[in-house]
Amino acid sequence: MPLAHSRFRLRPAAVLLVPLLAAVLFGLTSSPAALPLHSTAQPLSAWADKRNPLNSYFAKLAWGWTSALFVAALAACAPTRAPTASALHAARYALATLYWVAMVRWCFGPPLLDRLFVLTGGSCALSEPPASASASLSACRAAGGRWVGGHDVSGHCFLLLHSALFLVEEVLVPLLTLPAAVTSRPAAAAAALRRAVAACAAALICIWALMLFFTAKYFHGAGELLSGCLAGVGYWAPLYQLGRLLG
Repeated sequence: MPLAHSRFRLRPAAVLLVPLLAAVLFGLTSSPAALPLHSTAQPLSAWADKRNPLNSYFAKLAWGWTSALFVAALAACAPTRAPTASALHAARYALATLYWVAMVRWCFGPPLLDRLFVLTGGSCALSEPPASASASLSACRAAGGRWVGGHDVSGHCFLLLHSALFLVEEVLVPLLTLPAAVTSRPAAAAAALRRAVAACAAALICIWALMLFFTAKYFHGAGELLSGCLAGVGYWAPLYQLGRLLG
């Protein structure tokens, strides 16, 4: 029985999903009525302004922060790991990065989320848009237009959940589960690095939870938030949680 029970344990990141999804739900339920997604009107508050510092530097650059902390954690843990273990961590990071790229950057042309937007009737609102402007959000913005219509999957929900779940699995868990006998041996600088990286990862996740709340409060409808959340767990769920369930 203990063995059977252990096979169905939740991953540590699964616990984190509860407050992160709760932040989305609370934001949605407190959302002002009908704020257009691409409205040019004066923002209702600083949090409704996409140019606010937390959004510009911590949310939009989430995968950059995730990558930097992962590299730091990989270096900090390397002395206590077999080379093959470090290689597996690096391989999972590479797969997570490919998933991020395919969703929002490039997938043999426009990224997958942009393709979905266009397939569901979305287009680039511009008086005379070039043919390429409606292919992707970045091309539309470069042409001076804006997305209209279509199902606009919440990119923030995708990116912040994807980043937070990866940070827990590949940064916080390894840093916080080093054996006590090992953590006492490394030099003080290495131990300080591990503590600093773990603290930064935890702080980032708290910021992202706040940004998820305001994303749901001021941007996107329930369906777009739901699809963004599903995309956000789309890498973590099969690779980490399903793998745990299958033993």
